[in-house]
Amino acid sequence: MLTRKVIAIMLSAIALTSCGKASTSTLIEADDFETAVGEAKDAGGGIVGMPPCRALREFNQGLNLAAAGKVTGTTVGLDGGASVFAVVFSSTATPPSATDVVAAVSGHIEECANEIAGDSSRKVEELTDLPTGAAGFRGEENTSSSEFAYAVTSDDRLLVVGSEYTTGDKAPVSVDRLLELAADRAPDVPSAE
Repeated sequence: MLTRKVIAIMLSAIALTSCGKASTSTLIEADDFETAVGEAKDAGGGIVGMPPCRALREFNQGLNLAAAGKVTGTTVGLDGGASVFAVVFSSTATPPSATDVVAAVSGHIEECANEIAGDSSRKVEELTDLPTGAAGFRGEENTSSSEFAYAVTSDDRLLVVGSEYTTGDKAPVSVDRLLELAADRAPDVPSAE
């Protein structure tokens, strides 16, 4: 009898907690963007998108492979074929640390710039107006542009956000805004362990 009362009290507490604070399981949602098309989709495979060079593609692929599924993410399609994404890695998925990964971004951007030097169909530039502690780049390859930003969450996980859109268009959403949304929600998004 006592066991049933304890279980009933625990279930009531869980129900009240659920009603009191809406927890989120996504870093970004379709409702965040006026131009969203359809529903948000899972990006649990890791960082999506196509940087303009091998150096940055391999950097992102290496992070995804090292995570081995220990990543939670969302992608949202926008009008005109553009898309945005946000992913957060588990704390054990980015050895030696998320801070070291973010610190390494500039070197990979420099390597990319050297790789595509002289190719007028591809460009890369470091984003210098990001919040303190974040690093990122803007890239172009033929008719496709992309922006990526890397940061460390308040609980020391790697957060990566970005967008892809048609070259010549303005970015559909600034990476600053994506970082703001995702960093704010990251503490409520469980790690995929």
